[in-house]
Amino acid sequence: MATIKNGVNLDNIQSLVSAIENDPKVANVQFKAKSKWLGSTKAEVEVHELLSNGQNIREGGNKFKLVVDEPAVLGGADEYPNPVEYLASALCGCLTAGIATNAALFDTELEKIEVEVDVNFDIHGVLGMDRSKPNGPLDLHYKVKIKGKDGVDPSKLQKSKETLDKKSPIKNTIQLPLNVTTEFEVME
Repeated sequence: MATIKNGVNLDNIQSLVSAIENDPKVANVQFKAKSKWLGSTKAEVEVHELLSNGQNIREGGNKFKLVVDEPAVLGGADEYPNPVEYLASALCGCLTAGIATNAALFDTELEKIEVEVDVNFDIHGVLGMDRSKPNGPLDLHYKVKIKGKDGVDPSKLQKSKETLDKKSPIKNTIQLPLNVTTEFEVME
């Protein structure tokens, strides 16, 4: 029977750790997404590959589809979240999943996790109204609330959150310098 704590399958994590210890190349992971334009400001984004050392390891070949739009004030129909809202959602999801996993690894049972993310912009730059303003966010703030099961030491809850503050892949993607490359192709 699988070792499950806070709904997290710790056996799967240990299997991955063991696989990496046996072959460090297994740690070379690539998450992939691709989009197609649906007209106006909408795009459909498909996520279906998770590569480890060049091999798709997504169990069952699951495909996920997200639709992206913009609010009406930015020219869209406001039918779906915009990319910044998906970014905030990605951080919320990463923090929630990571805290639940850390708590499980620290043998801490949880009852509830809530995460709020605020991404603050001055959109003068985005709209091209003032080139001295940034095109990206000014800052980002998140708040985490955790409730442990009866008798859980509050310091273990804090450790679960603080460990993730240092290790969150999404937080680090946003916060740390990242080498970004691009390609361009005109389709026929």
